Amino acid sequence: MTPDMPSPSLPSAGGAERPRAEARFAFHTRIRLEVAVGESICGWTADVSMSGAFMETDTSNLAVQVGDKGVVFLEMREGGASYEVSFPCTVARVNARGIGLDFESEQ
Repeated sequence: MTPDMPSPSLPSAGGAERPRAEARFAFHTRIRLEVAVGESICGWTADVSMSGAFMETDTSNLAVQVGDKGVVFLEMREGGASYEVSFPCTVARVNARGIGLDFESEQ
């Protein structure tokens, strides 16, 4: 997807389509979500944007719910070294494929 392309739409709570704030791009890396309920969830990113990411993980036995606050840790690699970057986030959706996360701004 290029910046000139329209952003995909997401269904809203009422079922109508709403546009994404930013385009998401395919990006596959390890991701860990630590939520306030004391759970640490590991998975892989499917896509990311400046405001969020979708985390592919098994959700069948998780206590995480939409609205839960947490911190997400993304594994990054550069020149043979790896490190983590972290962002405060909110769980935006949970489905059989994984967890949609909204990154919170520092504003």
